[in-house]
Amino acid sequence: MNVTLIGMAGAGKSFIGRELSKRAHLTFFDNDEALQKAHGKGIQDILDELGEELYLETEAATLVKSTRRKDNLVISPGGSIVYRDDAMDHLKDISTIVYLQVPFETVEARLKNAAPRAIIGLGKKTLHELYDERHPLYKVHADHTIDTSQRSFEEVISDITRMLPIDNPSSPDTL
Repeated sequence: MNVTLIGMAGAGKSFIGRELSKRAHLTFFDNDEALQKAHGKGIQDILDELGEELYLETEAATLVKSTRRKDNLVISPGGSIVYRDDAMDHLKDISTIVYLQVPFETVEARLKNAAPRAIIGLGKKTLHELYDERHPLYKVHADHTIDTSQRSFEEVISDITRMLPIDNPSSPDTL
């Protein structure tokens, strides 16, 4: 059983994914970390070097290659993965997809104080426009949506574990 967490940058995919993987005894896989390791540089530097289109292709290829034929994962892809139908079809085939729905104001506040990160389309559109564009895509691809407004990460993790058949006794790890 695999679980994929989707949502905007700042939604908490990595933080909640790490905590969920520990509690459910699953292996955590962060696609941004895999990209950084493969390229030996930060995610924003990779985007600057490759450009948006090639970055999206590389992001999707890394995700599919790294998760193919693997089980017992909590997968945290970048927020732009919803722009690649092939990657989303793969995730749908191998996992239960959970959309961590976060209000725009929360995303904006979290990103204001965060290190620079690769947000596809942010030069051409505002963060709010990207949020409005992606929200319906996340909803379409999700098996479950969790509104994280006014909820602690403990409550969000509890919701996820209740909706999934998590009973894996193996020890947690990180890919």
